[in-house]
This record gives sequence, structure tokens and C-alpha cells, in this order.
Amino acid sequence: MNSISSQARSRESGGCDDGVVTEEEWRRWGAVSPLPAAVKQIVDDLKVLELKVDAQIEFGGNGGKLQGAFGAYEDKKHRATYEALDDPEKKFRFFSARQVACRLLGSRGYLCQKCWLAMEDCMCANVKPCGLWKRIHFWLYMHPRDFLRQNNTGKLLWQVFGVHSASLCIFGIAEDEEIMWDEFKRAGV
Repeated sequence: MNSISSQARSRESGGCDDGVVTEEEWRRWGAVSPLPAAVKQIVDDLKVLELKVDAQIEFGGNGGKLQGAFGAYEDKKHRATYEALDDPEKKFRFFSARQVACRLLGSRGYLCQKCWLAMEDCMCANVKPCGLWKRIHFWLYMHPRDFLRQNNTGKLLWQVFGVHSASLCIFGIAEDEEIMWDEFKRAGV
């Protein structure tokens, strides 16, 4: 992945206002939950930090990581925040929210929001939707590192069967997990 600034991606992505992640954008990536508060907070913190250090957010390199002066500064800041958390559950929730926030910002204008492939490799026009028996519902319980990964094949479930037949739940994102576990309880699982 090439190093591309967040502003350039934001301009290309449509529906995204200067680094703000909207509910609509969040849902277009396949989520069923409202935009998680922790993810929104990290996105907001990144935008404030961008102004504070007067360096543009850049993603690139292996895994689309934060790059440059901003990346180095943010890395120190997030490591300090992580170390200050004493509860392993809180640490993982922070890690999950940060992973998701960075992937959301770094994928704008680069990945298709349906198939998660680079725009030039988008395969959405080639996927034929298929009906699913009404009583069947899939849950994609995904590690945050797999969110928006191009090689994640789980996303094909909602491409083929539709978002009403396959729901995304990101491990460590409280809002997603709560929705999934409530659905399981309601179904008697």
C-alpha cells in the first residue's frame, strides 16, 4: 500500500467530513452497531493530535500503519495510554478501538466499502447475490486486526447473502459484542 495522506483519501471517499467518521460511513463498512464510542473518541483524538503536532496523518507501508512524524508521535502517545491501563480487558478494548479507527481512516478512498479490496480490484460487480433461508443468520465474529483486511473472506457472506443475513461483530468492540450476545440470547442459544 502506498503512503497516502488522510486528507486525500477523505476527499476521494465521499460522505466523510475532514476526518470525521459518520454513522453512515461506519455502516457502509458492514457494521451493525452504532459507531462505537471508543472508535469515535480515537478518531477525534487523532484529528486533535494532527493539529497539535502540525503533521498530516499518513498511512502506508506494511499493513497500512501510521507513518512519518505524526506516526512516531502518535505511537509514543498510544503506548503511554495503553501502559496506563491496568485492566487487561480495558487494554484489549483500547487496542481494538485504535485498530478499527486507524483502519477506517487509512482505508478511505483506497478500499471498496463492500468487498474491502483496493478500488481498482473491486469485485462487487462480479458477485451474484443469493437468497438465504429466512431463519438462517450468520455472525462474523472478527478480530480487530482482520477488520478491513483484503484477504478476509468472511465479508463474502454479506456480499452474497446480504447484510440482513450476515452481521459483523468485531471482538473487543463492546457495542458489537452486546448486539451479538443479545441476539444469541433472544434466539435461545
